Amino acid sequence: MHSIKYQVVGEEDYAFEVKISSTGEYEVNSGTYTTEPPRKGKLTTEQEVELLAAIKALGIPNEHPVPPEGNAFEAHLTIGAEDEAVTYSFWEGALEDDPQLNTLVRLLEML
Repeated sequence: MHSIKYQVVGEEDYAFEVKISSTGEYEVNSGTYTTEPPRKGKLTTEQEVELLAAIKALGIPNEHPVPPEGNAFEAHLTIGAEDEAVTYSFWEGALEDDPQLNTLVRLLEML
């Protein structure tokens, strides 16, 4: 499994973060940093297969910067270990235009 970190930061301290280790253990932090304790678990074989397929389908994603007039959540998706990690930054509206990115993000949000 590839290590993954997916983080969305919005207004008023809203944040959503998913961290998955190379062993498949994950931690999900959601809310406003104070609303809920983190959820922790280990990916099932099915979840791991789906995530790896979504990463492969994503390939090298297009850039999706926040539009100048945009007032939206910004997300950062990092795939891979430290020295081999690739980080993608995008805004929430990009999910409508990029089905491969949308698929991967939705799988992470379902953890």
